[in-house]
Amino acid sequence: MEDPDIKKCRQTPNIATPTVDDVIEQVMPYITDPKDRDSASLVCRRWFKIDSETREHVTMALCYTSTPDRLSRRFPNLRSLKLKGKPRAAMFNLIPENWGGFVTPWVNEIAVSLRRLKSVHFRRMIVSDLDLDVLAKARLDELEALKLDKCSGFSTDGLLSIVKHSLSEEEPYVI
Repeated sequence: MEDPDIKKCRQTPNIATPTVDDVIEQVMPYITDPKDRDSASLVCRRWFKIDSETREHVTMALCYTSTPDRLSRRFPNLRSLKLKGKPRAAMFNLIPENWGGFVTPWVNEIAVSLRRLKSVHFRRMIVSDLDLDVLAKARLDELEALKLDKCSGFSTDGLLSIVKHSLSEEEPYVI
């Protein structure tokens, strides 16, 4: 004989049962390991889209692996971005100084598209004073942190532009 509670559940119309997509939409923001998120985004197109909409941090080990506009289309809601330019060999003078790692196309995309970005970290990249000026004028009121790690090409004038255009009451966080 069938359990009356089970029979009652089957007869109840229009009960909203969560689907796998509904569950993954709620779970995906809590997956913080980039490798796990990458794996999840390969399951299907829907999960890829959910990952794109909910990912808040991206680290690019080499800035030439993608284009700035592709990054902003794929991850429109980024809050933190870490870009690495030249390979580590550049620190030991094994790569010419003007080899690449220019930050200009990335700064232009950040200024235009990545409106929710709060933290930017450039590593081993060539950053000009003009790049810092563009970033300061376009985004510094929203940016909370700007880290220039082993970067070259800028002077104190570029840093002055960052400080001058800072709208926050606190001191800007520039390393």
